[in-house]
Amino acid sequence: MKPLVSINIPTYRSQQTLKECLLSVINQEYHNVEIIVIDSHSRDRTLEIAKKYGAKTYFADTLSEARKIGVEKSHGKYILFLDSDQILTSDIIEKCVNKCEKEGYDLVTLFEKSLIQRNTPIERAIAYDKWLFHSQRDNHPVYGSAIPRFFRTDILRKIKWPKSLGVQEHNIIYHRLMKVGSRVTFLNEYIYHHEPTTLSQFAKKFYRYGLSYVAALREDKKLVIFHSMPRRVYFSKRAFDKPDLLIVLILLYVVKALATLSGVIAYHFNKICKKPVCNEGERS
Repeated sequence: MKPLVSINIPTYRSQQTLKECLLSVINQEYHNVEIIVIDSHSRDRTLEIAKKYGAKTYFADTLSEARKIGVEKSHGKYILFLDSDQILTSDIIEKCVNKCEKEGYDLVTLFEKSLIQRNTPIERAIAYDKWLFHSQRDNHPVYGSAIPRFFRTDILRKIKWPKSLGVQEHNIIYHRLMKVGSRVTFLNEYIYHHEPTTLSQFAKKFYRYGLSYVAALREDKKLVIFHSMPRRVYFSKRAFDKPDLLIVLILLYVVKALATLSGVIAYHFNKICKKPVCNEGERS
């Protein structure tokens, strides 16, 4: 009997990409899987799509809560953290299982590759960013850039879980897993990722991050600060292979910083005015 793998997918207004994501799970060569969707009260067709493709559905208010509920509801020996805008290659789960079963690893870091839809400079720069992240295999939990997505379930249940976060929760989870002695490896397989195609989409994404940035700082100040800064891979020779994209990437970091700062200011303004922070900023 092959071990059960639980696929945990947090969602929020994910109708545009969820079907493709779920089909990539259903079409795996490895069939002993369960699909768990944890939704943040979407009002589009997200839940309808999830149920159509056989997913178990639960609800959460924040992304870190969604991760926690997913782990609690999972019955598998292993858990894959998958985002609703990501797509798996057909044999990736089987290779992750084999890596853990045969070589004794607890965590597996996968390569990620951007899906270019409109071939905009923003898409190309983000794709270059992902390539840089993974080409160096730099998965240091604080100073690195790559993080695991495949986990042994019993290891995940050993750590203290971050609370009420919509940003950096994955990095914090990884950092705490390494503190309990987890063994991590790279697997040379790709997860494909839909990216923002416009500057407006990119800015909105990081504005929402800013709304829960203060909460992330409270959980792990050092880690959050280092993961908010340009990654050390940008100072390697490889980063200058495509200087035009590197320039766009630097400009995107400026936009990211300003958008996140705007979210932080909005968070404090709402707190001063005793208004609830928009839940959308805390959701996946």
